[in-house]
Amino acid sequence: MIETQSSANGTDVSAMRTSAVCISRSQETWEIPGLPFYNYAEGWKPFQHEQTRERVSYLAGRRNTAVARALELFPDTENILMVDSYYLQQPEQIIGLVRDYAELTKSNHIEGCILGASTWFYDQRRIIPRYRFYDSWTTPEGIRLKLTDVERSGGTMKARSVGACYVYPRWVWEKVRYDVLEDLHGCEHNWLCEHSGLPVYLSLSRRLSRGPVRYPWTKRIRVNLHMGRLLGR
Repeated sequence: MIETQSSANGTDVSAMRTSAVCISRSQETWEIPGLPFYNYAEGWKPFQHEQTRERVSYLAGRRNTAVARALELFPDTENILMVDSYYLQQPEQIIGLVRDYAELTKSNHIEGCILGASTWFYDQRRIIPRYRFYDSWTTPEGIRLKLTDVERSGGTMKARSVGACYVYPRWVWEKVRYDVLEDLHGCEHNWLCEHSGLPVYLSLSRRLSRGPVRYPWTKRIRVNLHMGRLLGR
């Protein structure tokens, strides 16, 4: 695990030549002055959250178009912050991630890396709800993380891929772009991260929150009983 430290008086995000890119169904607001932002809202389709080749291909195409247009608007961009619309209203964590990215590459003498925030949701699908790591398909290393432990430890951990909100060098996109993995063990983020050739880190200090995931009480009980039978085997 690599420790990262940032303060409010740390690296100025406006000096990092980082541009934020988002894909969404509608135009979004952005609350971070000094960090250029482009939101691509065209071509939205109502996909569910199924893990299909068609959906991943669609998202990869939209992200490629969004980054290309952002680079046209902000040609001096050196780093790209890819951020999903769910997290745009959490500026403190986003700014911290961008600063940590700069400090990580500088203090650890890394020529380049990919750094992503960890994402969390309140899981109300069991009788006893708790916070869980969200992006387990993209970052399976996070499945066993516990929020209480992460809040104490902070720092970063190595991962195969990150998603949702992450920073990476511009040349990575120019080299590999977003695409679909043949065996579909991950999504378009995995393609970019795994083909980048760079170390990939998940930040345990920069944590983004999603809304809760709920089941009705009757379904919670059924799920718990089912899990109990599986664990009893």
